[in-house]
Amino acid sequence: MRFASVSALALALMAGSASAGTLLQIQLGGVDVEYDGTNLFDSDPGNSDPDPLNTVTFLVDGSSLGTFTSDIDLDMFIPNVTNIAAAGDTVISSAGGIFDLGLPSGDFLELDLDEATVVYVDISGIVEFVFGGSIASVSGQSLPFGLTIGDPVSVSFSTQVNPGSLVVNEQTETVSAFTAAGTGEIRGMVPEPTSLALLAVAGVALGLIRRR
Repeated sequence: MRFASVSALALALMAGSASAGTLLQIQLGGVDVEYDGTNLFDSDPGNSDPDPLNTVTFLVDGSSLGTFTSDIDLDMFIPNVTNIAAAGDTVISSAGGIFDLGLPSGDFLELDLDEATVVYVDISGIVEFVFGGSIASVSGQSLPFGLTIGDPVSVSFSTQVNPGSLVVNEQTETVSAFTAAGTGEIRGMVPEPTSLALLAVAGVALGLIRRR
């Protein structure tokens, strides 16, 4: 009975800590993307690689911690985004893409993407939009403001195709190329110190149970 009570306490602590957390949003301004008929990747009119961003804003539970406007960039690659219908389409990419954010003072966030959903919208041939979203895992990070982001992480971008950049294959009626510009966002949870302490206690309790 004693062991059952300790086990129940450990599981309760772990369940409580899993639900606790703080929402971290990283908003990106000046996102430039390019499509070559197969892959989506970061682009820049000045041919820089990675793509320099205009702004990166950090928000915790909706409150801004600060905005960076220099020494910021995005390195993005989404593989196998193929056969986008020119009339409008939703395409699922292969997994294995990247979404890496460069920040001032050597800070960074490196993400590995799962399959991405890419949506192409054509409004009467006048204006075209490209949206994308994926679930990612953190492969490396050193964030400002003492922040840490935990898995899973959601990544999204919203862009408008640049006028004159759209190329359509008339035979297959699919999109062959374009460049686009817009915004992006990274969202994930930041474990609170209390949550981390509870996880440690729960781990110790479960360890005692296993030894018994």
